[in-house]
Amino acid sequence: MTVDTSAYLRYRDLTVQRLEPIPVAIPLLRPIKWARGEIGTIDNVVIVVTLSDGTRGIADAPPRPTIYGETQESILAAIGKHFAPRVEGLNAFDIDALWQVFDAIAWNPTVKAGIDMALHDAQAKALGISCAQLMGGSLRPLPVNWRLSLADEHGMLAEAESQMARYGFRAFKVKCGVDRRKDVRILRALRKLVGAEVEISIDCNQGYSAQDLIEAAPHFEELGIALVEEPVPARDAAGKRFAAERMRVPISGDDSCMTPDDVLDQLKLGAIRAVVIKCARTGYTQSRRILELARAFYTPAHNGTQADMHIGTASGGHFACTYCALHAHEISTFLDAQDRVCEQDIAIRDGLLHLPEGPGIGLTLDAAKLARYRVDR
Repeated sequence: MTVDTSAYLRYRDLTVQRLEPIPVAIPLLRPIKWARGEIGTIDNVVIVVTLSDGTRGIADAPPRPTIYGETQESILAAIGKHFAPRVEGLNAFDIDALWQVFDAIAWNPTVKAGIDMALHDAQAKALGISCAQLMGGSLRPLPVNWRLSLADEHGMLAEAESQMARYGFRAFKVKCGVDRRKDVRILRALRKLVGAEVEISIDCNQGYSAQDLIEAAPHFEELGIALVEEPVPARDAAGKRFAAERMRVPISGDDSCMTPDDVLDQLKLGAIRAVVIKCARTGYTQSRRILELARAFYTPAHNGTQADMHIGTASGGHFACTYCALHAHEISTFLDAQDRVCEQDIAIRDGLLHLPEGPGIGLTLDAAKLARYRVDR
């Protein structure tokens, strides 16, 4: 039997020809607020990887100076001065070589994640398959929740009711962590509004002390809260474990789980019983390692968001299509954007995220909109 090697030869020598960061500013419909910060504009950096055959892959790097220490300016400098000169010329399918470049330069998590995902997008587009397929999954509708930002009780309940009616959400993630008594009051009203079957999780963004959490836990249990995300300071591992051993609602790891090593430490400690995977900070490569760690510890995982817009949502969504999640994914914040810089749109119907069909992440850049929103010209 003769083996046709033409396809192999066609892709064998593909290289990264160009790595380009494009800063953009897309206004939000309203600010996104959490316990430790607030944003009113998406000041992301679109990362474009061009291969030697002209194929282009895209991803999104979100600056979060209060979380990762990265700014739009630092992302541009890191790519332009440090990563692009080392990445350009690499074999397009040599992910190990890419991460050897990354490992030689400390931190810069969203820069590395963005380059990693843009290269995977380019690989999949060159092959004519989706990123989900490239990673062993298949594109499918994904159950997602809606994030309720910090606000007064009336505003949060009105928003929940509106989003259920408009998009059919059957899961909500509630920002908490400033005032636990107010949090319990709002959660009680929300449960009454949405009914017993709707999933409610909360995200405290490290706003509670361990004692606050223990005192609030009986109320969370009574209300059927699915998860409590990062309730105490990320460095208070002892306090988190102390609380975890005294409550039935699982604690999910986010800020304390930024790297595979972090996830392993938290799982071994017994401080978490769920893992939030944010592709915006771990790319596809490290996200897959985190997923395997979660599986090894029989711990559920789900995709989270870094206030991702359309490109970031599609990137994360394709990863979410590679595994079964117990809880709704947190990838719906693109609905907060006034516009987008890609040609294709994303839809949520009946609480399910529907990603566009097509190779890679199914998105291509809209040249006119990119020119409108980029901030370096």
